[in-house]
Amino acid sequence: MKENSTEHIKIKTAISLKKLLASIQNSAQVKNADNSIVKSYNDIALNADIRKATVSNTFNANSIADSTTLILIIEAMGFSLTDFAKIYDSIKDSEILTFKKS
Repeated sequence: MKENSTEHIKIKTAISLKKLLASIQNSAQVKNADNSIVKSYNDIALNADIRKATVSNTFNANSIADSTTLILIIEAMGFSLTDFAKIYDSIKDSEILTFKKS
């Protein structure tokens, strides 16, 4: 059961982050703290001062980010933890199944 819960959390986190990034890419008006527009995993990594591989692994549900890393990623995109939580809580099981298939 724990493995399924961890997998479920990783996938919901990845979907939520991808939705936040997509909202940035669809709206050039969203900027982070230094007024630059985040468009890629590399931009996020540079803004958060973490490895690009860490960002990629989190976005692709290959690993579960600790809370500090997750907050760094979210804030590097110019969002708050509340923004992330709203999306995370709205994810449906059908979205999780679609993610698993891709």
